Amino acid sequence: MFLDRSKIEERTYQTSIFENTKDKNSLIVLPTGLGKTIISAMLIDYRLSEFPGSRALFLAPTKPLLNQHGKTLSRLMNLKLAVVSGSVSKAERGGTYKDNDLILATPQTIENDIASDLIDLSAFSIIIVDEAHHSIGNYAYVKVADEFLRRSSKPNIIGLTASPASDQGKIMEICKNLHISTVEIRGEDDSDVSPYIKTKIVQEERIELPKEIKSIIAEIKGIIADQVTALKGVGILAEVPASRINRVTILKVQNGLIKRLRSDRKSWYAIRGIIITSKILKLYHALNLVSTQSVEAFYLFLSRLMAGKAKSDKELAKSEAVAHVIESARALLDNGEETPKIERLKEILQKSVTKDKRAIVFTQYRDNVDVLYKYLSKMDGIRPAKFIGQGRKGLSQKNQLEIIRQFEEGTINVLISTSVSEEGISIKGVDTAVFYETVSSAIRMIQRKGRVGRFDVGKIYLLIAEDTNDEGYFWLSKRREKAMRKIVSKIKDNPSMITNDGTLRPFT
Repeated sequence: MFLDRSKIEERTYQTSIFENTKDKNSLIVLPTGLGKTIISAMLIDYRLSEFPGSRALFLAPTKPLLNQHGKTLSRLMNLKLAVVSGSVSKAERGGTYKDNDLILATPQTIENDIASDLIDLSAFSIIIVDEAHHSIGNYAYVKVADEFLRRSSKPNIIGLTASPASDQGKIMEICKNLHISTVEIRGEDDSDVSPYIKTKIVQEERIELPKEIKSIIAEIKGIIADQVTALKGVGILAEVPASRINRVTILKVQNGLIKRLRSDRKSWYAIRGIIITSKILKLYHALNLVSTQSVEAFYLFLSRLMAGKAKSDKELAKSEAVAHVIESARALLDNGEETPKIERLKEILQKSVTKDKRAIVFTQYRDNVDVLYKYLSKMDGIRPAKFIGQGRKGLSQKNQLEIIRQFEEGTINVLISTSVSEEGISIKGVDTAVFYETVSSAIRMIQRKGRVGRFDVGKIYLLIAEDTNDEGYFWLSKRREKAMRKIVSKIKDNPSMITNDGTLRPFT
């Protein structure tokens, strides 16, 4: 009735998923690029046809992602749709909710409009929850799902994700929060899916750091060890062997001390502990920058730290050891020396980027985006662009969409991106992806891989600095991804793990 089926390719797995979810609250786990939006269109078409006069709500975490889905759905479906966000006035949003068959919105906008009675959820018969792995804790998806189930007489909640979680507890929490009654899972190896999977060639690049950078790393580790000793000196972690203390340990200690202060149990012990743990966490960040990012990103971070006004910054600024590593970094940069990761990145792009081939480079931090842009923009044939989030001095969503347009048209042929492009956004024409560093999150690793080879064979390079966090995170993400696939397969083979009786009863 609403879906123009002549515009979609009939795929058995999509039809099967549709049939199994059209009357049940369902979580759909499907690899990136295999048409979760198409299945959404089929479900919206069914629900609006089954319940004439009802409406559909499509939720996604960001406006660029909503615009992308809106563009796809408007091409496939003959209905009135509108994209809504907090930037639209309340008066205009109220009218939009009533005048359109399909609303695409951020969950925060809908949560706020539920609270102010601006939207009537009883008029809706289906909610699509994109990137459903966010449905944990206090995220807005949870409140919207609860209210929808309470207010609508014909509710259907559909969660979409390529990678739910690597922890069974979190997957079960997602199911509970979205009131899921069935899970539909397909993997790349499933017989009905494998014909549509594009080949991804993954190449691991082990990179040995030069002795000068190794020397800075050793010095930073020594400064951290001294600060841990200082922490023990005030009675914190006094009985814990130094070998068992790491960044996660320090973060947990700091959170405990902050809670102590918030409960008005103020003491010199807690205040001093927070200052020292703050110093240690900043030093860990500096260590990660010099070992996995670049000398320049490391130098920029510590230079800002030296001018900081926080007590921890002022104490670090007085440290002769910190001053020495800054001087060492400055000397390397003055001599034109940098991490060999950058040179290897340039070699990869020189070989991979051609007239018709484009690439995306993932890197963790904005400082390093700037560093890489500086080097890549000097290369013949490379036309890079920074692709970062909205945050402080970031890109507006309008600018993000414009950069994607220019990349897809070929005006830009290399995107240097932070995590903003990892999730959901379909960027056409990515033939090569370079993971400048590894990440410990299986979800992020899967999402990064999903950006390449969506429409043709793709190649992925993992830059791994030896004897650094790169190696640890590489193996950790592999273990977590394996665990996630094992868990979702277990749910697939044992549907009784969740309420799966064909009703819309909440998960119990």
